[in-house]
Parts: sequence; structure tokens; C-alpha cells
Amino acid sequence: MARPAAIYPISIGRDENGRLTLAGHSLVSLAVQYGTPQYIYDAATVRQQIGNLQKAMEDRYPASVEITYAAKSYFSLLFARKLSQMNVGVDVVSMGEFRIAQKAGFRPTRIHLHGNNKSEEELLEGIDQAIQAIVIDSLEELEFVAALAAERHKRPMVWLRITPGVDVDTHPYRKTAHAHSKFGLGVANGQAAEAIREAKANPHLHLTGLHMHLGSQIFEVEPYQRSIRLLIELAESCGFTPKELSPGGGLGVPYHPDDLEFNMNAWVDGVIETVRTEYEKRNWRLPKLVIEPGRWITARAGLAVYTIGSTKKGADGSAIVSVDGGMADNPRPAMYQANYTCMVAEKAAAALAGRARIVGKFCESGDELIAETWLPEVERGDHLVVPAAGAYQLSMSSNYNLAPRPAVLWVEQGMVEVLQRREYPEESAWWMGQ
Repeated sequence: MARPAAIYPISIGRDENGRLTLAGHSLVSLAVQYGTPQYIYDAATVRQQIGNLQKAMEDRYPASVEITYAAKSYFSLLFARKLSQMNVGVDVVSMGEFRIAQKAGFRPTRIHLHGNNKSEEELLEGIDQAIQAIVIDSLEELEFVAALAAERHKRPMVWLRITPGVDVDTHPYRKTAHAHSKFGLGVANGQAAEAIREAKANPHLHLTGLHMHLGSQIFEVEPYQRSIRLLIELAESCGFTPKELSPGGGLGVPYHPDDLEFNMNAWVDGVIETVRTEYEKRNWRLPKLVIEPGRWITARAGLAVYTIGSTKKGADGSAIVSVDGGMADNPRPAMYQANYTCMVAEKAAAALAGRARIVGKFCESGDELIAETWLPEVERGDHLVVPAAGAYQLSMSSNYNLAPRPAVLWVEQGMVEVLQRREYPEESAWWMGQ
């Protein structure tokens, strides 16, 4: 069971009237000033998540380590600029993410290019910029990258994304390492071994490492340990010693008190012990170890704030509470049956009055943010606060029903910064045909 303190940002608090605050700022005041739906990132939580993981890795691992942020979790130019100053790398999967990373100040040697179908433009950018790693996803892509590199008379550094065939306990849509995954080079079908041999032999490629990604929302370390052993055994069978090794990301994050709470130190201990044991028994020099968290860094740091509108009684007697956002800014409940908790900003200290279902304003029956929760008495104009909102919500948001995407804030003690202003479709040339 997750503690509430593990779900909400570390700077959450209450004022003398029992209203919620973040880094000393009134959430009600921010909602009124910047409008809702509104997303707020707590600077202290972002820094803590990165710092705790970096320290845990560096304290336990005697070789080089790198924390690389998975941009798909949430990325915007101003947010990326802040991350680029926090001693992390970045994992990008599109030209858009690549361009933002470059503009934000990430050095090419801190950028990894992922994806199962990278465009020629993206691959050429990775080759020309001499990034840390182009992560090869297929035998066809291996040949294509080598051909592009030959034309450029360059030798890019590449990793191979290996699909170890390991199943994990998470939602089916978040599994990426099983035998039928669309991602990576399979071990069981021999493609992974073939790719290692071909990459080693190709004069236009510099194979430096192996990568895997088991999926998302994984709370156990054992699947990582098992997969790391498979990767190292595979490398040994092909006469290859990876100088860089990445077990990917996917570290679990609690969204609700019923969720598990991730044990970061146990995970770090298990991964590092496995890497050290497997390398040392082969008398190999320890690799640079690259961890790729995204959700782990941003989810807990973010709050979504909505204004409550219509309320009514459902057939079962519970309240149906409608808010001014929903699946356009947070499609996760509809896609993954994600389970959230919430508080009412004005009434954080009030007694709970009854069961409620939180629904959005969009024209879909699946537009439900929280299937069941308990709330105090609420009324139109109150503000609902949903924690663990910092990952895979804004990055998957849309203008469905031509809704404006939310304003995004960055808060610290004594400072509020707008990372993204509210996006109105009627101001967009794409929507207006201008």
C-alpha cells in the first residue's frame, strides 16, 4: 500500500484555512489566476527524484552511471531546459523531441535516439550530431543506418535494443519485452545474435552497448535481473563485451493508496549486483550503466487541477461530479484503466461525505477520471486536485472536442513560472486552416 506522501509532491501543504498549497502557493489562487484545467510541476520533487536515484546508483556502482530522462513522459522547451541543468541525459523518440532537446542545451553525447520506426531525417540527425547512441531496433534498420553512415563517411555509436522474451506484471499495453512485442531484436528467434554479429563486423557502425526495456509500471527487480543475465549471456555467445548497458526504465509509480510503493534502493541493489556479478565472473571491465526513467522523475511532481461544475446523483446513490477537463488532458484512465485519487483544494481538511465518481466533460462514456472515490460535500466552483499527474498525461493530450490544452506551471518557493500557456485551437493555423 502506498503512503499518501509517496503519491503527492513533496511540497504539498495546507494553509491556515485548510486549503491546499504547493511550495507555499495557494492552489485555489493559481487555479483562479491561470485557469483550469491546469497542470503544476513541483520543482523540489523533480530534483529529489533525480537526485535520489543518482545518489543511489553512484554510491553503489564503482563504474560510470547515467540517468537519462525519457522525454515521452513529458517534454516542453522550458521544462527541458531545467532538466538539462540537472546532470541527466535524454531519451528521444521523434524529431520533435530531438529538436527540443537540442534547443534546451542537451549535449549530443547525452542524447539517445529510440523508436521502432525512425525516419531517415531522425537517423541522419543522430549520425550528423554524433549522439551517444542510435538504438537499433531491427535488422533492416541496422542495414539502413549503416548505409546512411557510409554515405556520410561517418561511424555512429549504436546500441541494439534486445527483446529478451520476459513477461512482466503490468497492463498489456505497457509490456514491451515479450516475445510478440513490436519493439527490439528477439533473442528466441536469433535476430539479436545476428544483429550483434553484423554490427560488430560493419565498418560503418560502432557498437558500444545493449539496451532493453521491459515495459512500464514495474515494481519488482527480478525481471530486470533475469533479463540482464540474458543480455550478458547473449553478448558473451557473440564474442561481444558491452561497454554500455541499459536496463531501460519502467520503474513503478503509485497513483493511488491501493497501489504498491516502489522500493528504489532494493531495485538499484538488485540491478547493480546482477551487472557486477555477471561481468566480474567473466573478467570484463564494468560497463557504463544507463538508467532511463521518465515517469519516475515527473509523475509524482505533477498535479492536475480542475474546476468542479455539474454534480448529480447516480443510479447507485453516489455522486457524479463533473470537472472541466477529462480524457483530452488525461487519456490514461480510458487507455489503461488507470486509477487515481484526489482532494478538493478548498476542503482538504473537511470530513468525507460520500462516494463519488469523477467524470470529464467530453462526449464519450469512457471519459471518466476516477471510477470511485470519497469526497466532502462539493459545489460548483470548487477545485479538484489529482496527484501523480506529471507523466503521460500532457504528452498524450489532445484538442478533442476542440478543447484547449492546459496551462502548465513550474513552482518553487516564492516563484511561479509558466512552462506552457493554455493552447486554444482557434489560435492554431492547423485547426483554422490558415
